[in-house]
Amino acid sequence: MKCYKFSLFTFLIFFQLNAQLLDTATPIEFEETRSLSKTSSGFLVESTSLDFHSPLSIEGAALRFSGNIKSRVWVQYVFKSDSLSPIYKTKLFSEPGSNRFIASILKKSETEVFRIRYKAESSEEIRLLSGGIYTAFESENKSDNSISPLMPKRNVTDKPKIISRSEWGAKSPKYDYSNHPYFNKMTLHHAAGWGAKTLEEGKAAVKSIQDFHQNGRGWSDIGYHFLVDMAGNIYQGRPETVLGAHVGGANTGNIGVCLLGCYHPPETSIPCYDEMSYNSEQSLIKLYAWISDTYGVEPKLLKGHRDYFGTTSCPGNNVWSMLPNLRSEISLFIMYGFQPTRFALFQNYPNPFNASTTLHYDLPEPSRVSITIYDILGNEVIRLIDTDQHYGYKKIVWNGQNANGSLVSPGVYFFKAELGPLTETRKMTLMK
Repeated sequence: MKCYKFSLFTFLIFFQLNAQLLDTATPIEFEETRSLSKTSSGFLVESTSLDFHSPLSIEGAALRFSGNIKSRVWVQYVFKSDSLSPIYKTKLFSEPGSNRFIASILKKSETEVFRIRYKAESSEEIRLLSGGIYTAFESENKSDNSISPLMPKRNVTDKPKIISRSEWGAKSPKYDYSNHPYFNKMTLHHAAGWGAKTLEEGKAAVKSIQDFHQNGRGWSDIGYHFLVDMAGNIYQGRPETVLGAHVGGANTGNIGVCLLGCYHPPETSIPCYDEMSYNSEQSLIKLYAWISDTYGVEPKLLKGHRDYFGTTSCPGNNVWSMLPNLRSEISLFIMYGFQPTRFALFQNYPNPFNASTTLHYDLPEPSRVSITIYDILGNEVIRLIDTDQHYGYKKIVWNGQNANGSLVSPGVYFFKAELGPLTETRKMTLMK
């Protein structure tokens, strides 16, 4: 390729991959001078990873970028004494509703790899967000048809509404599944880059994840058994009675659920600041209660992906810290139905909004409740509620009006909630 020098600059870039913006690969770091140049056909960016902690026999690599999906990306392995593999062209997988895409290569190396290099060419500026490598440890379990499907142990808790594979447009598995010989684990993940706030966005995200897992990772099917979007819609991934591909080395007996969104605030500018929505939490409680009750897996066995081998931040700090409460609420739901275990205020949904928005909060016991809306200057707009309430899962709607019944101007507002001993304030945005 003939390159016309237009401008050339270099800058130091460091990625803290604590964010684990790829849940299906072991993260690697880039701390090198990255070159970005203007060429006759657009932009060229290239860099090399830091040395791995120890050389590995890898099975491929994945890189997440922001930029044009029509880019071209190549990967090269670096061996001992800086010898190089051939240059491999990657396959690209888009993330619906964003400007991000994943470049993936499946190429097993019999020789131990120390680093990887990449080169990306695009008609627009392109930026690397994160990178990872595939190892044999994370490969999908080979099909074993000798194990018969397990029958549910009991079925007392009602099954929640689940979007079927045909409803979200799933492709058929590429080869046969393996059945679980037993059930003894439940695991929660986050999708890292794939988010969804509506049913249609959720269907698109789940299809995209399946495409990446099948054609980028080389798996038979989508790796998770269930996925949950921010609106609380639950999607069937693989049948829960078969082995998934979601926790390398611990898939047997393990039912995996993935939250769509990215819930681990990174130390970079990469957006990964989602908080679990009220609807997501309620759906997770119902889903895990049904799984636990149906397949005999105690709620206390629910773990986050990071709890197994420590190679990932998944499901992100914003979700992982909620697991103790989730376990308790799942147990209570199985025994008594819904009953909150702690005082909690959730982010309003939708946010931003242009007509009305709903505020959700939890009361584990009868309590005094006061919720007030303020403008950005701290002036009181309206007091939505100020009364005693019985325990339970609560919600209240704000229609964008002040105390006089007039519509307020678009902008940033705050809602302050006093829920028994809990006082908490959150920000929301009213659009035109």
